[in-house]
Amino acid sequence: MNNIVSVSIALAASGLTIGTVPVYAANFNFDNSNLDFSQMFIFGDSLLDTGNAFSLTEGQFPENSLSFEGRFSNGPIWIESLGLSLDLNPTAFFTNFSVSQDGANYATGGSLSGNQNLLNGLPSLEQQLQSFIAPLLEQENSANSDGLYTVWAGANDYILDPLSMLGLALPPETPANPDTTVNNITDGIEALYNVGARNFLIPNLPSLGLTPLATFTGKSERLNELTDAHNQKLELAIAQLEQSLSGATIILLDVNSILDEIIENPSQFGFSNVTDSWSNTVLAFCSDASLGADGSVTSCDVDVPDPDKYLFWDILHPTEVAHQILANEALYALKSEYNETVPEPSSIFSLLGLGVSLLGISAFKHKV
Repeated sequence: MNNIVSVSIALAASGLTIGTVPVYAANFNFDNSNLDFSQMFIFGDSLLDTGNAFSLTEGQFPENSLSFEGRFSNGPIWIESLGLSLDLNPTAFFTNFSVSQDGANYATGGSLSGNQNLLNGLPSLEQQLQSFIAPLLEQENSANSDGLYTVWAGANDYILDPLSMLGLALPPETPANPDTTVNNITDGIEALYNVGARNFLIPNLPSLGLTPLATFTGKSERLNELTDAHNQKLELAIAQLEQSLSGATIILLDVNSILDEIIENPSQFGFSNVTDSWSNTVLAFCSDASLGADGSVTSCDVDVPDPDKYLFWDILHPTEVAHQILANEALYALKSEYNETVPEPSSIFSLLGLGVSLLGISAFKHKV
């Protein structure tokens, strides 16, 4: 596999609330005392993976030498930063093979939404859910109703074709089908609900046609069509759970709008490059470059570009700073949904707010 390219890759009724949240939370300050989730449980792919794929492949995936501690990015990812804001630090399940007091992250890079994975031996979304649900059923226990459950999958279902063009995956056996993918996700939500889960954070997909992978392979139009279909069907499908998920709260986090806003107004977010891969750029100059413990690039004698100015870490995944933007949005969405008084969101981020949040990233690095 090429060393430069890493593959990841409220409706109100009977107590159910659902809301799509296209928020652009700027510089906001509030305490989290009423966000009293006692645990976090996380299921999905590389956009949520905090080390599971790295552990299960004994350090071979992600292959990118500029990966931060097995993440598909150059630093902590958004779900970790969100957890830090909630005073929770769920462990990567397939690294520890246990559930910590704060919960567990089952997400694994390369996972498809059904029962398959891009790499043999890595758990798909369906298998991740079974790893959580099966022990509960065997012991006649219930899932923690005060926990927060995040499910984010689908991107890998749609990028198999462009990845296969680069020799990074086998061609898909059948064409990508948003109906199938969305059904897999909502089936997973229902399965979690049926064992006791009640609080859900469900991101939609960013515009996959805007990624370096899409532009490089000429698949931008097709991937944007799939993204749009997926997001529309996901919103409708979750709304249709209204009748069966009494007492649940489901938040649809509008990642698609967040990414579009960044790309349309990059300088307002502090970015100067929203089209290229930062790690590919660095490795083009220094093929043996690696990431040091402090997040700086080592083994490179030339000046390297600042990753904080790049939206994309590799051909698919966000940089650390972009992940923090998403973490801010997720926190704002949670506070808004759970009846907190929060400032009105602005259409763009305050750089001051982003700077304050980055202090939290630094603290997280020291914590882990």
